[in-house]
Amino acid sequence: MNKSSGKNLYWDLLSSRGDRDYNLFSVEINTCRSPRTGLTHDFQILKSPDWVAVVALTEKKEVILVNQFRHGTRELSLELPGGLVKEGQSPIKSASEELMEETGFVAPSLKLVGWTHPLPALFNNKFYVYMAENAVYTGELNPDETEELETVLAPLKELKNFIREGKINCGIMIAAISMFNLFVETT
Repeated sequence: MNKSSGKNLYWDLLSSRGDRDYNLFSVEINTCRSPRTGLTHDFQILKSPDWVAVVALTEKKEVILVNQFRHGTRELSLELPGGLVKEGQSPIKSASEELMEETGFVAPSLKLVGWTHPLPALFNNKFYVYMAENAVYTGELNPDETEELETVLAPLKELKNFIREGKINCGIMIAAISMFNLFVETT
């Protein structure tokens, strides 16, 4: 294995064109040249708004989760509250709104735990994870018309077990919880 700066790994972008546009993402076709062979190839890129999730804790150190039906798997999925970053809005503002809209909880402040690229082979976006402490219930849920949600409160110490037992099985949510755990361990 060679140590490399990575500079010889970048593909030249020769052209880019829109292909299809959907509500949640659009498809772009990028024609790129290989730095090794010089051959050109087309790549489908899914352009999506950034995503957010919130690890929100009540004063009793309960994690606020949402249980919801997911159409891709046709199953219920236990997840952190979150969603798309709204156009023209900061990720932290969208995270705060998603927490309130999906659970009825509000928090005095949110802290950025970290961010990741959810699937860089296909998607161009970022996924931001926030932490909210001392969240309180207002009773003012306002889910999107395509969301049917159940709020679930779980002891923080059970979160890792939820992953081990498969109660939380969404990969991006597991990544968010891992980032949260690393953040808490280092602060």
